[in-house]
Amino acid sequence: MKTTILCFSGSGNSYWVATTLAAQLGDATVVMIPSLMEGQPIELGKRVGIVYPVYTFFPPNLATYFIEEVLARQDLEGVEYFFQVCTYNLFSSWALFAMERSLNRAGMAVSFTDRVRMADTYVPLFKTPSEERIDRYYRKAAEKIETIGHQIDGTVIKLGPRAPFAKGAARFLMKPIHRSLMDGAAAFAVTDACTACELCYRICPSGNIEMVGGRPAWDRVCSGCLACYHRCPEQAIVFTRRIRGDHYPNQRSGYRTEYR
Repeated sequence: MKTTILCFSGSGNSYWVATTLAAQLGDATVVMIPSLMEGQPIELGKRVGIVYPVYTFFPPNLATYFIEEVLARQDLEGVEYFFQVCTYNLFSSWALFAMERSLNRAGMAVSFTDRVRMADTYVPLFKTPSEERIDRYYRKAAEKIETIGHQIDGTVIKLGPRAPFAKGAARFLMKPIHRSLMDGAAAFAVTDACTACELCYRICPSGNIEMVGGRPAWDRVCSGCLACYHRCPEQAIVFTRRIRGDHYPNQRSGYRTEYR
């Protein structure tokens, strides 16, 4: 069965999960959500999935916007099976419920829900794991993805867990948290190590970065993915406040996607 996997990724964790799952399913295409925001017709398979990271308990703002404003306007008649998989570290159920709610609003019924644990890359709050720990995350994730792939291939129906207060959290907390992540873009700065390569400008999934005088400048539509921080080849992008972690380039993910 032809499969289309819609993916949002910042550091590369969700991209790796999506491409690994696509390889297992066969006849599967991974399409990055930021490249679909113009609303052009999307060629969808009979089986469609979305893979995304959890950002502070919820899906990325761009991912839910895409579902409700872009995917909802597509021809969904031929979709027979829809699945969602999130990457997370500590907590995921509010994100799974919020995404399911957005999909329902778009006219999609979710057939399968699961999650894959990966390293947390939100360094303002969490320490960057050691290479040994990252290896362990990848190894266990590969095993989990193999199980997920077999279940999806078997058209298994699997509903996501319901965390306490999920409905209220999605209704009252998601938008304020998304706004706080947008405001977080003001915490970025750039050092003299910047070579004006413009990679941050090209890879920003939200189109939140412009080059001004050869240096990046951040607007306020940030998704909080930290792609610019983690993927800067010179590590020239820094925070203006104290953080707990360090860079997580994640070369093993194979994530090289650029949007501009």
